[in-house]
Amino acid sequence: MYQEYPPHPVLSPYIDKYWEVKGSPEMGEKMKILPDGCTDFIFNLDDARNLEDKNRFGVDPLHGYFVGAMKTYSELSVCAGSLHVIGVRFTPCGLTIFTKKPLGELSGQRLHLRDVGFLFHEEFASLLREKSTLEERLQVIETFLISRLKYAEEVDKQIVWTTGVIRQAGGLLPVRELMSRVCICQRHFERRFKHATGYTPKEYSRVVKFRRAMDVLRQVSGNNLFSVAVDCGYYDSSHLVKEFKKLSGSSPMVFTSLPADTPITYLGE
Repeated sequence: MYQEYPPHPVLSPYIDKYWEVKGSPEMGEKMKILPDGCTDFIFNLDDARNLEDKNRFGVDPLHGYFVGAMKTYSELSVCAGSLHVIGVRFTPCGLTIFTKKPLGELSGQRLHLRDVGFLFHEEFASLLREKSTLEERLQVIETFLISRLKYAEEVDKQIVWTTGVIRQAGGLLPVRELMSRVCICQRHFERRFKHATGYTPKEYSRVVKFRRAMDVLRQVSGNNLFSVAVDCGYYDSSHLVKEFKKLSGSSPMVFTSLPADTPITYLGE
């Protein structure tokens, strides 16, 4: 049901992927949405409320939502006979070019567009629904975002660079070493980092380490759990299991059976 699409090159520093979930899952099916270090806007193109979380917060028909930086997984239940959702996933600092809003204030939240107050307007899902193909819908999104670039805010290049360093290191660099590389006060740096990404450097590193371990697990057999744990910066296999339970709600063994070439944003049950 899930597919990803790359952005226009001019938007690639700010947009990680566009994605679409479209299909007919079973009523009551559970979907665990996994943290990935990014923020998303999502648009429900269905005529029905089709997803709900445990607090009964639902994805209403022809509505849009903002999903802040996730520090652990969230679980949604299918409550309609079909799903058709399109998403715009921003790079860790990408959204800051479109708003001055401190993303740290929105971490872990799922908000209706009317409560967000920046970038996409409330009728955007209806606008997408009017188009007949995915290509046309993505064109609407890209045209809108490119038009907003002329009002762009200044990107914090130091934080962009730091997120790249953390990803290259697989989330294993201690915060103290990061501080020595950026050469600024730790408290000031952490405040700027959270403003731009929604995470502290330590929280972001934890998610990056989890995603790397998840990718490694998909390429090995289940009897290599200890070596995967050590290679990915966990103390031992029990530490790896504990972290995966917290961040994905599942055992690491689940990921060893998933195709290595398929993007993972959620886990179905």
